[in-house]
Amino acid sequence: MDYRLLGEGIMVNQRSYDKLAEVEAIIFDCDGTLIDSTESYYLADRIVACIILEKLYGLRCSLGRDVNDVLARLEMLGGFNNDWNKTSLITQAIIMEVDEPVERITDDITEIDDMNVYLGKCMVEVSSPGYVLDGLRWLSDKTSQAYGGLMWLRDFEELIDAEAEMLGRLMRVRELRSILGPLTRYGSGLLTTLYDEVYLGIDGVKERYGVEPRYVSWEGLLEREKPLITEDVLERLGEGVPRGIAIATGRGRWETEKGLGGLINYFNLEASIFAAEAPDRFEKPDSRILIECSRKLGAEKIMYVGNSLEDLLLVENAKKNGLNAFFTGVLTNPYALEVFIRKGADAIIDNVNLLPRLMEREEAFWKPF
Repeated sequence: MDYRLLGEGIMVNQRSYDKLAEVEAIIFDCDGTLIDSTESYYLADRIVACIILEKLYGLRCSLGRDVNDVLARLEMLGGFNNDWNKTSLITQAIIMEVDEPVERITDDITEIDDMNVYLGKCMVEVSSPGYVLDGLRWLSDKTSQAYGGLMWLRDFEELIDAEAEMLGRLMRVRELRSILGPLTRYGSGLLTTLYDEVYLGIDGVKERYGVEPRYVSWEGLLEREKPLITEDVLERLGEGVPRGIAIATGRGRWETEKGLGGLINYFNLEASIFAAEAPDRFEKPDSRILIECSRKLGAEKIMYVGNSLEDLLLVENAKKNGLNAFFTGVLTNPYALEVFIRKGADAIIDNVNLLPRLMEREEAFWKPF
């Protein structure tokens, strides 16, 4: 597939080059595109798994930054937009690999007094002990085999069940899965409740859900997020497309506004879609997210900017349902480039702040990739 290089860090699919001039609006993914969430969501995944393993089973472990590689791989499988699912999967894979008898201590956990203990366990570079590394290796192998394909949590759980049955640990895994509860909303089960309290913090839980936290009362990892996009880029983009710019994300509106700060004012929030706020909680790659956002913007031709396979699949699904849409992939995921090229992304950029140069379509030279 041939791509036109528009200077350093910008590639445009040859077939899409001229059509990009017709884009009326730009819609953004959030995590990994507008906001750096590696020290919020990725860290929350690790901390919550660590807490669950220790509190429920007495398994003392550390989940370090090496877990991030598995998380990045999962994001290139199209079915892991929700970090509840990633955390559940990692926890199940680890408990499956414990090669000694595991006895459940409790069905629930009590309030956690010192979150800094778990924060410290998850700020290391390499996870431990051995069964944690075994679980991560198992997941890495399975994600590599499925690289670029569409897989959901349920698909991995079928693989885990088969492996656990062979190891004589199926009952253990299914017991854990039951205790974690439904992964549908805050309060639906142990994992979702604990996760949102670790991520949102006490103020976020009160603001979002109107309740006091059940397990964790601290400032939350949301405070660690930083915008990836700059103000001058948003100004240029807003002036460059007639229908403006918006957001279509699996996040809630409160945490999105918190993460972007004053930059949120550059987006059409009335047209934006925050899937976590929807009663039926439809998630990417469900095309309704993008189609509804485009309708609210009054735009017939849009560009969606994202960093994962689910974002590309979202655009593909929306096109199948009649939306004239283009996809620009941002390379914040180390496994994205090959998938984006293989799937024929309309454009690929190293950094979201290169987007104005893409839209202005600066000339460089032709080169087949």
